[in-house]
Amino acid sequence: MSDRPLFLHEYVDIVGEGTHAYMEHTVAFDCERAGGRGLRLLGTWETVGSTGRWPQVVNVWELIDGWDGWARLTAETNLRRRDNEALEQWWRTALRSRSGGYDRVLGGVAGTPTLDALVAGGVSGSLFMHEVSEVRPGTARDYLRAVHEDLVPLMAEFGHTLVGLYEVLMTDSEVCVIWAADLDAHIDLMRARDGGTARIDIWEATARRWRVRIHEELLVPQPGTVLYAPHGH
Repeated sequence: MSDRPLFLHEYVDIVGEGTHAYMEHTVAFDCERAGGRGLRLLGTWETVGSTGRWPQVVNVWELIDGWDGWARLTAETNLRRRDNEALEQWWRTALRSRSGGYDRVLGGVAGTPTLDALVAGGVSGSLFMHEVSEVRPGTARDYLRAVHEDLVPLMAEFGHTLVGLYEVLMTDSEVCVIWAADLDAHIDLMRARDGGTARIDIWEATARRWRVRIHEELLVPQPGTVLYAPHGH
């Protein structure tokens, strides 16, 4: 049986004004030499400070070949890190712009597009909505199934396209969902939520069967990444 899509999610704490330098450095990461051919960049984004922690960058990488890719990545970037000169050079430069972070391994569930599918489908955005939510232990897949069946078509009416539905692995109570949009679409959605739109209220009541709490934040993508769309286009 083939592996399901796997992803690496990173919250990165930025030093001072280092956000853009770090994002550019992330785009330039040598996945072949430094990353053991284990991953490729899905996106690197700057957190909109009025919606979350700042200065902060969020990275999502797609793991190549599922668990085999994870094995190569872990071997090259952790077990053999001291012998990985390409990674050591990249790491030293990165430390000029970052102080640390927090990572998660994600498992894509049914309905989650691969990076190739996102590109083939022309999915892009100038503003992304990103959530890491807590669900009742053991219900992550039930919640994400409901998101796929009920929320994805509703969000499409407000100009939001699904990027990923992810179960956070090595835990039984976290999920991550990412949407591509733009500022106008986000404002339309927030007005509908604030105004008590019936279908949104119904979804929120449904979501509380599984979801304990949710935190959404907005992200701005780095130019040159595959899902980037300029503002106003």
